[in-house]
Amino acid sequence: MKAPKKFILLGLDLLDLEALTYLDEIMQNPNEDFFYLQKRKQSVVIGLTAENIDTAPGGDIVFQDVGETKYRVWENTAKGKKLIKKYKRFFEESDINAGADSDGAPQIPNNESLGEWSRSMRELLLDSEFLAKAVEWSRDHPIWDELGKKCLGCGICTYVCPLCHCFSIEDSVGLDDKCSRCRKWDACTLPDFAKIAGGHNFRPSIKERYYDWFYHKFVRGYNEYGKSQCVGCERCKELCPAGIDIYEILSVILKDYKKTLAES
Repeated sequence: MKAPKKFILLGLDLLDLEALTYLDEIMQNPNEDFFYLQKRKQSVVIGLTAENIDTAPGGDIVFQDVGETKYRVWENTAKGKKLIKKYKRFFEESDINAGADSDGAPQIPNNESLGEWSRSMRELLLDSEFLAKAVEWSRDHPIWDELGKKCLGCGICTYVCPLCHCFSIEDSVGLDDKCSRCRKWDACTLPDFAKIAGGHNFRPSIKERYYDWFYHKFVRGYNEYGKSQCVGCERCKELCPAGIDIYEILSVILKDYKKTLAES
């Protein structure tokens, strides 16, 4: 395998920085993903925000736009400090701030800097344990039948999510008899994702696949890492051609789950 080249991820916003730090955790626990980590080690992550932040979020370096073509700079990791030191001629000492900690642990952005939808979504995520119980309880809820008819099964929600990381393995043999095995990006909302040899599909309907996506994010995410696999970026809502809003879905589920608990 060729060693991955060094590269820079430039311009990530605060929620993407938080998501990437969480994705790093996922890719290291309980088992390390060798290929992801090899690339990640070669990366430098640089965030960019116009919001007023008091502590540095995730990433190696964060630029905070303070106006008049000036930036405050947060050096968040040893890698970030090294890069700033290398190009110190571009920085003034007074503009450089130490990050939250040496590991670049994310700080939740000030809610005032987020849009109304993101603030509301993140409020739901505060009690990830209760949310996980509600989503697991909702498997037979009629809302999934409604969504099964509304969802187009295009997978855009999974492709734009900064925390979705499903993949598939593809083997191929060329005319020269050379073989290759490739791991490629995939989405659990697509019809062939759960299809196996012989043609059987574990989740043949959109309804089943859509619930499984929620289950992975809000139930498995909590069970395995203690938090939901969502940061409230709103991309899935903004780009869904069917106009599906996961905040509205979760609100209905939580309301009915609380009602069921009160009646039991």
